[in-house]
Amino acid sequence: MLSIPGAVAGNGPDAPVAAHYGQPTAEQRALDAGTAVVDLSHRGVVTVSGPDRLTWLHVLTSQKLDRLAPGISTETLFLDVQGRIEFDCHLVDDGETTWLTVEPGENAGLADWLQKMKFASRVEIADRTGEIAVVGSTAAVPGWDEREDIARWEDPWPRIGEGG
Repeated sequence: MLSIPGAVAGNGPDAPVAAHYGQPTAEQRALDAGTAVVDLSHRGVVTVSGPDRLTWLHVLTSQKLDRLAPGISTETLFLDVQGRIEFDCHLVDDGETTWLTVEPGENAGLADWLQKMKFASRVEIADRTGEIAVVGSTAAVPGWDEREDIARWEDPWPRIGEGG
């Protein structure tokens, strides 16, 4: 989306995506109203599939995920044994696959860490960074939910997810 006319590139780790498209205040209001999306394609994407995915992630993370309904977005943390944050993820499950997005460059570390935690769980982990675009929104935006080449994460703020 950085090639859209008027796009202004972000800074630092956000440089691969647009910070705005020439009217940041209007764009922020549209995002708040649920009528716009933001490009999050610079984030790393890791998927977890398999019948144990939600109960397994529930055990490994800070969020209650064992009964996460398809299409509901949330945020979660992976912590080390001292309680320090290892990975901060946006997460959404589509009923068959759980999509986790992380800060740019953290996807390989997350995928590797998850592989090490797999043990006998019936899950499959894949680093899908670069294969699929990610957009964020504050509500369902018509036209974006139907696309299979895009993972859509809906910011749960200001709601608090179950167990949060």
